[in-house]
Amino acid sequence: MNRRMAMALTGATVLLTSLAACGESGSSSTGTPAGGAEGAGDTIASDLVLGGPPEFQTRPDGVPGLEEVYGVTFGEFRSLDAGGPLTVNALANGQIDAADIFTTDPNIAANDWVVLEDPEDLFAAQNVLPLINTEQATDGVAAVLNAVSAELTTEDLIALNEQVIIERQDPAAVAGQWLAEAGLDATGTQAAGVSLTIGSANFPENVTLANIYAQALTAQGATVDTQLNIGSRETYMPALQDGSIDLIPEYSGVLLEYFDEEATAVSSEEVYAALPEALPENLTVLEQSEAQDKDAIVVTRETAEEYGLTSIADLAEQP
Repeated sequence: MNRRMAMALTGATVLLTSLAACGESGSSSTGTPAGGAEGAGDTIASDLVLGGPPEFQTRPDGVPGLEEVYGVTFGEFRSLDAGGPLTVNALANGQIDAADIFTTDPNIAANDWVVLEDPEDLFAAQNVLPLINTEQATDGVAAVLNAVSAELTTEDLIALNEQVIIERQDPAAVAGQWLAEAGLDATGTQAAGVSLTIGSANFPENVTLANIYAQALTAQGATVDTQLNIGSRETYMPALQDGSIDLIPEYSGVLLEYFDEEATAVSSEEVYAALPEALPENLTVLEQSEAQDKDAIVVTRETAEEYGLTSIADLAEQP
């Protein structure tokens, strides 16, 4: 049995357990802990509350993966948002002890939080890339978007997020500034005659990336509409598949996992190579960028020092 299959089976158990648990957020001492921590043994994690997006509770690389790969079972899981303000504020205010937060989130550095190492590569590579309706991926559209991917770096993501999240600048303005600095704001006709609807997930980085794609294509003659802040992958993926939207910024590893829960690819190259076979026929990915934004288990500096945490594996130790 491969690791992904084992994690998927564990996820089914977690889902059944969580459905029987108290569904409301509250004190970590009330109700049956989500993730089946009752009777899980006395570990550091069993005394802590983990927060993250609802899908993290059943994703193969979420709660089930933490249990399967690291033997880590938290005392409670709280459904919040995808690395957004609910999760960040809950960690900052002590409502949760650990959080699933994206590695490019500027709040990590701003709050001196600690990203726990992932030595077993539970979280696969997450390179930013365009996911697009196959019919709309003309040579001109591909050339425009591939040029964006060729310039986009992880450092760029961090800087873009700092401007939007910390400094509260307008994502569209931030996108335009990045395109200008990258030399990608020139007008042309590469995408002339193409009409696209570009969507985004409901977190700031994805909104900024959608604006970058939209402005780059508009500058090259495309007619572009946007539907931003659609929601989670479970909400926007059906819209991509039925043609309601044509293009969205995606992340390679979690995209592969969404369509193939048994995928075992971890590295950037392996994940990207596996995507074409996993995707539905009407969807395709263009070239991936160097930029990565991975899930990470993040704790406060105080929690890390109290329990001696540097790695996810440390959470399975006895306190």
